[in-house]
Amino acid sequence: MQIGIIGAGEIVRQMHLPVLLGMPGVRIAWLFDTAADRAAALAAAYGVRAVSAPTPVDLPPCDVALIAIPLPAREPYLRVMSERGTAVFCEKPFASGAVEHTRYIEWFAPHALGVGYMRRFYRSTRVLAHLLENRWFGPLQSLRIGEGGRSRGSGSGRSFLEDRRLAAARGVLTDLGTHTLDLVLQLVAPAGFVVRHSELILDGEVDRHAAASITLSRGAEPVVALDWSVSWLTEQPNTIELRFRDVSAWCSLAPGAEVFIGDPARPARAARLGLELDGAISGNQAFFLEWQEFLRGVERREVSAVAAVSALQTTALAEAIRGARRVAAA
Repeated sequence: MQIGIIGAGEIVRQMHLPVLLGMPGVRIAWLFDTAADRAAALAAAYGVRAVSAPTPVDLPPCDVALIAIPLPAREPYLRVMSERGTAVFCEKPFASGAVEHTRYIEWFAPHALGVGYMRRFYRSTRVLAHLLENRWFGPLQSLRIGEGGRSRGSGSGRSFLEDRRLAAARGVLTDLGTHTLDLVLQLVAPAGFVVRHSELILDGEVDRHAAASITLSRGAEPVVALDWSVSWLTEQPNTIELRFRDVSAWCSLAPGAEVFIGDPARPARAARLGLELDGAISGNQAFFLEWQEFLRGVERREVSAVAAVSALQTTALAEAIRGARRVAAA
């Protein structure tokens, strides 16, 4: 399987390239970035071929293209790959809104367009999904999830943040928050949602804190209340907590997190849930599993668990949180 890579940023350097180079049956055909010096340096470090392309049409052919560039720059590359019949795997987030997301998935066969929400493959995610599917503690009543802490934010240079288009696409809601939203939606699989309240704290065009109260509807099942927050300004619990009538289940958001059962206010008396389920316990393993899943789907022409269509609700919920926001200045 010949992989072409569009983008030479940190996520490609730290995760995608090492994982892909270690996968059997995969070869990196080329690496491209509009910053040619950055592409050349990364390609030399990993022993792959950097290419130049004045326009997306000038990129060499490949079987699958990884697109790991900011949202506003993706459309021309997606269009070219769709016209070629080339499968595409996109770094998250997939699109800025549901209309854009839908437009892109209409350009591709369902099996040929994927998105990288790798937390779906964490072992802790699979443990939580297992206890929900088997209704060990009865119906889920509510969830609480919060991630982040005091930090410098996206780590981008000033030139990136000064670009009004790109800054809005890389705030904490889009950059970090879509991971937790996707995790919740994968676990609950709601039929719909209502954002009752949301608040964003902006630093110019960049949102650095986002919080929302959300109701998840589940058809004939009782609704589930979601208390969600993500921040680069305030310390967050960095946990997900599932609340049932008599007990809670919770874990940290780290790849190798253990799941605990009990009362979060009395953690010393909690029980560790020792389910032996397959799943990633490191970031590299999660990236490997999502690539393995997507490439298997491409090869068999089957819709995979990382198909872009499966993340449409994630994009829509992030968009609804931004649309319902009450804004404050950082």
